[in-house]
Amino acid sequence: MKRWMLWTGLAALLALTVVKLAVNKRTVAERVYRHDKNAPVHVTVEAALLGGAGQGPRYGGTVVPLREGRVMAEVPGRVLRVAVREGQQVRKGDLIAQLDGELLRLQHESAQVQVAALEKDQARYRVLASADAVQGIQLERTEQALQTARIQLANITEQLGRTTIRAPFDGEVTQLLAEEGTVVGPSMPVAMLSDPRELEVLLHVSEVDVVRFQQGQAVQVTLGDLADPVKGTVHSIGRRGDVANRFPVRIELPADPRIVAGLSATVEPPSGTAADQVTIPARALLGSSIAPEVYVVRDSTARRTPIVAAAAGNGRLAVAQGLKAGELVVTSGAVSLRDGARVTYR
Repeated sequence: MKRWMLWTGLAALLALTVVKLAVNKRTVAERVYRHDKNAPVHVTVEAALLGGAGQGPRYGGTVVPLREGRVMAEVPGRVLRVAVREGQQVRKGDLIAQLDGELLRLQHESAQVQVAALEKDQARYRVLASADAVQGIQLERTEQALQTARIQLANITEQLGRTTIRAPFDGEVTQLLAEEGTVVGPSMPVAMLSDPRELEVLLHVSEVDVVRFQQGQAVQVTLGDLADPVKGTVHSIGRRGDVANRFPVRIELPADPRIVAGLSATVEPPSGTAADQVTIPARALLGSSIAPEVYVVRDSTARRTPIVAAAAGNGRLAVAQGLKAGELVVTSGAVSLRDGARVTYR
């Protein structure tokens, strides 16, 4: 009797535990958030407009020297002396650095001794060959060896001369890249040299915008913190783009002591205002400038759409291809979107 009551109690306890676990599981499942993929996402949109990007497209660039380059070491050696300092003006042919050429000098002396000895052998064999005292082949071999030795001597002489590093053109030492005691090798830079007398603005513009520039065209250039813009002249347009399909445009600047290399520049071509261009808020842009995209809302559905950006200004982006005036672009809430998602908007 007691055993029957014990088993009955255990069965009731087990049933109660199973019921309790089932209730807890259902409660937890009800509390877990399940995202409804079909639920619309609330976003903020704005319509694409004609114009609104300012007076015209503007392009950012940098003032760079027309003539600039690295002064390179052409032979290996230890730097014995650096004859210039950063910011110093130099003329073409001025000493930049002197390398240790002791090993080359020893090789030069050895080559001179070898040439002198072969010249004596050549003179002696000529006398003996004319008297048929030696075979002519010995004279020929001596002359060939003398020619080889002279070539080696000329080669060492040339290398010895290159231990003296000189300025290749007039300019300013903008950066020293080697110090006394350092060891340099061939093609290692020793200094950076630029000519500050002739400056230009370097732009990199898209394949759509490069047609706005013409060689010899006058453009307006705003430089750094200078209050008054200056007039520049387009003197070079690259015909080969980089990996981002941007083309280099170089703009010649007038002589002005206030203009120095490194200044930021904003260039505005005189032709074509933004009045006839479709523009959108810059914050609607997705991804990078290499492959720009936006979310366009059509029939309450967000579509990820690639565009071709032309220029930016006043917080808006001019669009050359991909959008029409009046289309709605998402300006806020895009982080929760996917292509084809349903949206509600205001």
